[in-house]
Amino acid sequence: MKKTALVLMAALFVGCTTLIKLGDKVERAATPADAVNFFTTQPDGSIKSEINDSRISRKIEVTAARKSKTANGFTQVQFDLRNVSYISQTVKVACEFLNADGAVVEKQEGWTNLPFQPGAMQTYTAMALETSAVECRLRLIDR
Repeated sequence: MKKTALVLMAALFVGCTTLIKLGDKVERAATPADAVNFFTTQPDGSIKSEINDSRISRKIEVTAARKSKTANGFTQVQFDLRNVSYISQTVKVACEFLNADGAVVEKQEGWTNLPFQPGAMQTYTAMALETSAVECRLRLIDR
């Protein structure tokens, strides 16, 4: 009787482990490896988010965005990001600057790696090189 109970418990434990691994594989297969998440500044001062990879929302949070104009009329933005997980994370970020109609006028081609310790915050700063840029779209991708 005791052997049967032990075998049954071991089978349940192995079955649960397999389900967790299978669920992870299904989630990763459903999310493209290069899924980009967007955080766009808005004229009213808010941030519009578009999350295409839900795994990143469990790792990194955009807590604030500040937008200003330099003396020469160039848009400068700062995004505050925080690691909300309990382990170190590295994400890739890049910016696109938009004109008043929402069209991209400038795009950062390369990605910047941002490493985060657990619970740490970082500020990512970018400045447009076009005076027609009025909004900024931060792009995040899981490394």
